[in-house]
Amino acid sequence: MSAAVAERPRTVTVGKAVVWGVAAVCLAYVTWQAVGNLVGVSKSVSDFNEFVRKNGGTGLETSTPWVALVLDVLIAPAAFVAAWLVSRRMDLVRTVVVFVAALCAVSALWFTLLQYVSSTLRIGS
Repeated sequence: MSAAVAERPRTVTVGKAVVWGVAAVCLAYVTWQAVGNLVGVSKSVSDFNEFVRKNGGTGLETSTPWVALVLDVLIAPAAFVAAWLVSRRMDLVRTVVVFVAALCAVSALWFTLLQYVSSTLRIGS
């Protein structure tokens, strides 16, 4: 068997390009929201800690959950790259399935990390 027959050619169809584009937009939105959360949470924690220090309650200071916030930002781009690498040589239907699974995984991880971040903060309590 020759190498040309054993290896599937790389074919980029319009359907696959549309799937990649839609997935990229959806995952870019998730990344945008994660960056907003990173900025918003870090600012809120900083403001809270400044208020607490100013009023003599240094024992009430809280730390920013940087690891969770940074992971939250990195989830969507990593999932897109992984799904694209896995589905490069697949047909359209399998490509759709891979990207839907990636979107579901990103959503689950993203919301889990958001819940974790909100549960670790003691702002206002």
